[in-house]
Amino acid sequence: MRIAALKHLRRPSLIRFAAATVFVLIAFAPECSAQEKTTLRRVEIVGLQKLSPDQVIATSGLKVGDLIDASTIDAAANNLMRSGWFKSVSYRVRTADADTTVIFDVEEKAVRPTATTDDALGQVVWSGNVALTNQELASAFALRAGDSVSRTKTDQALDAVRKAYAHKGYINAQITEATTRDAANRRVNYQFAVREGQQYRMGALIVTGVSPLDVRQLKGKWTLAPNAVFDDSYLDQFRSTVIRPFVSSLAQRTGLRSKFEVSTKPDLQKQTVDVIIIFK
Repeated sequence: MRIAALKHLRRPSLIRFAAATVFVLIAFAPECSAQEKTTLRRVEIVGLQKLSPDQVIATSGLKVGDLIDASTIDAAANNLMRSGWFKSVSYRVRTADADTTVIFDVEEKAVRPTATTDDALGQVVWSGNVALTNQELASAFALRAGDSVSRTKTDQALDAVRKAYAHKGYINAQITEATTRDAANRRVNYQFAVREGQQYRMGALIVTGVSPLDVRQLKGKWTLAPNAVFDDSYLDQFRSTVIRPFVSSLAQRTGLRSKFEVSTKPDLQKQTVDVIIIFK
């Protein structure tokens, strides 16, 4: 196992983030060039206080199963800085064979007063959205004016909005939050700026670790056609309605309980997403 040394580097492209700094790795390891790619197997976030790891990983744009190199992680670090959530971002890379773990060390910005348990939701304003209308965003967000709000409720509502975007192929949508508090009326107003990113379409479905007959049967049940708008929620549905029953059936046939791993591999140039299902 190799652990790349962390090198501190102030990036000129991030000057606009005022006092914020980002520290990045020059390369994965001394023997690796920037062009060599390894498979991302794990992303860890260290230093979180109020944000959830899933929320931060989604914002980075990294997905387990992707082939990545130093420039990929550098772009992910930039995404995190652009979110406006952090004073600083650094990362370390741990590699074993062709598999890579990326560990982001982050320092969140000071928590601004938002909602207390006695606060109610005031006005919600969306900007930057094109693929989803304000009405669709409000429906996904679900919270309504007058509802009690908290950090947990707001995060859950924003996760629902990201899922609504992923349902339409926008798998890297980012949402930046700002708030104002109406102390007299005990209401919190939210302003959400959306960066939708590119819309992705379905690429290839790759199934390994089972017989050719089983591969054909599984692919025959996959209904998201190549070049159709990628629907991230369909993958969850396929996992629960097709893969899990298949694993149970396979165990009855062979007497062995198989494990499986499902991952996605976005292609930034083609704007497609390959789905990879590996049985072990």
